[in-house]
Amino acid sequence: MKIVFDARVIQEQNHGIARFCRNLLDRLLTLDRENEYRVLVRFPWVQACFAPRASVSWVESPIPPYTLQEQWAIPRLLRGASFDLFYSPTYALPRPLTAKGIVTLHDLIHLIFPEDYGWKHRLYYRLLVKPAVRRCRRVFTVSQSSRQDIIRYCRCPEGKIVLTPNGLEPSWFTRPPHPGFIKRYGLEQGFILFVGNPRPHKNFSRVREAFTQLVREGHFSGKLVAVGIPAGGHPSEEGRRVVRIPYCSDAELATLYSRARLLAAPSLYEGFGLPVLEAMACGCPVLIGDRASLPEIAGPAGWAVDPYQTAAIREGMLRLLEDSPLRERLRAAGRIQARRYSWDETARTVLRVFGELAGGAAQ
Repeated sequence: MKIVFDARVIQEQNHGIARFCRNLLDRLLTLDRENEYRVLVRFPWVQACFAPRASVSWVESPIPPYTLQEQWAIPRLLRGASFDLFYSPTYALPRPLTAKGIVTLHDLIHLIFPEDYGWKHRLYYRLLVKPAVRRCRRVFTVSQSSRQDIIRYCRCPEGKIVLTPNGLEPSWFTRPPHPGFIKRYGLEQGFILFVGNPRPHKNFSRVREAFTQLVREGHFSGKLVAVGIPAGGHPSEEGRRVVRIPYCSDAELATLYSRARLLAAPSLYEGFGLPVLEAMACGCPVLIGDRASLPEIAGPAGWAVDPYQTAAIREGMLRLLEDSPLRERLRAAGRIQARRYSWDETARTVLRVFGELAGGAAQ
């Protein structure tokens, strides 16, 4: 079978969807001995990131994902090419290709929290994503929580949706910490870690307020490290108790996970929550919101609180800071839980679906 894999989302910074795409493609090209792949990439260096055993050809396209241009330019790029399936690991599936299409919907945040996004995102979902879900052959998603959202918001039949969770690279369990990185930011006294972005549903404002309360009450002498949050904000906090790091490499992030007292991840909504998985692999206790996918992903290793209540977040932080036996139980449970998520297993699920669709008529 000939499969087009749209890997244009891969770029230098490995955000969540790009990481999903890169790791899944790597495992497919390693494990698959039957199918042929035509891989679409934006940058010539992407090809060098893979050592494929499968039959593969690379096609460069400068067209960025999530644009209207791709709706006509990608089908034109593939005009005359013979292929059986077109797989998009992002939300983007060009309409002319939906009859042969498989799409991954990681979450429906744009529909569930429309106030966090502009009208262009909402229009994109309504005019392109929802119709693609109805017409494509299968829909992949990363959690049972997202699966239920797709059924509810996109009216997608349950049998059409296949669970393909994120995995973890084995190196997350073995990365050695770098003490120099800790010293650079003055974190020797300990710190609470937040990993996310400024979007309101990530809930950094409540995390910061809960942390401020702990400091004012004299419960914690360390700092709050906010990865993915741009510099700026409240001048009184900068350089003193809140450290904002806009971007970290994986090695730096693993160092923060392994040295943090806890990861504060009380998101209002997550389709999966990859930082929680990474933190558990590094032995970091996790404080999570009690809704959407996070209880599912963290399992017994997550200490769940109401993410809408700053007081609940503060109480959860204080409990984990002061209860050493609890922290150790969560560390041990987290490592076990994290090992349940494997890119090899996800790739095998994808290959099983490819096999089921081989030679079948478009649905």
